[in-house]
Amino acid sequence: MREWANGFAGWRAGFALAFGSGKSTGMAAHQTFPKWMSFTRSPALRWTACAVAAGVVMGALGPFGSYANGGLLVRCAYWVAAMLVAQVVYGAALLSAMRIAPVGSPARWPVLVVAGLLASAPEALATRTLAFRLWPALARNGPDWPMWFAQTATIGMIATAGVALIVWRKTAPVHDGATSRAPVEPLAGDVLALQMEDHYVRVHTPAGSELILMPLGQAIERVRAEGLRTHRSWWIARHAVVAIDGSPRAMRLRLSNGVVAPVARSAVVHLKAAGWLSP
Repeated sequence: MREWANGFAGWRAGFALAFGSGKSTGMAAHQTFPKWMSFTRSPALRWTACAVAAGVVMGALGPFGSYANGGLLVRCAYWVAAMLVAQVVYGAALLSAMRIAPVGSPARWPVLVVAGLLASAPEALATRTLAFRLWPALARNGPDWPMWFAQTATIGMIATAGVALIVWRKTAPVHDGATSRAPVEPLAGDVLALQMEDHYVRVHTPAGSELILMPLGQAIERVRAEGLRTHRSWWIARHAVVAIDGSPRAMRLRLSNGVVAPVARSAVVHLKAAGWLSP
């Protein structure tokens, strides 16, 4: 009984968060997480369904010795309740932390830690109270409050941090002094090169560079200039090339704005066919 209690309090919070942390963020989460996760139109319903389903599965498996406590329905009810509580408190903590310290803020990790600790208190209290009511023997043999809270906070915050990394990566801010704007059609200005950076495209022009949020393929379609895709992450305008360095195995293009762009080996044949390389 005690072995189950020691590992149970914190783990269930982390498992619940892994399935349900996007729930309380509403439409923001719907826009952040991948499209393949949108199996319902409502993000709240989507993540609640995940939490309930996971609770039923874990109740049936009865990990950490919980199979010996109560019947199947009781175990499933406990696991579902624990996950729904974690869904609310840790989701609210993550959303609050993101509002207080937006992506890119140097305080985002300290704020997230504080928010996670605050969320762990109601999570630990709710699950501890429910567990003791369902299994009185656990109240006599289980861990004390500091241990229960520590287990809940440790695992819950690890899961929260994992979800935060996913969200922050999806909403990465523009860096290096470049500005971000909504996609326009066609791309304005004298485009020298397009460089893919995660979900953004850096547009190089004689005046500098800026980031736009769109796939590289769409950006290429919006350029009114002759050019070639010389690398998985690069498109180069022909008029921008001032020199070609290296061999076919390690070729580089020097552009008029000083940028040096790579050339993939597979792209060398296309450069030759287009007359970019001297015979």
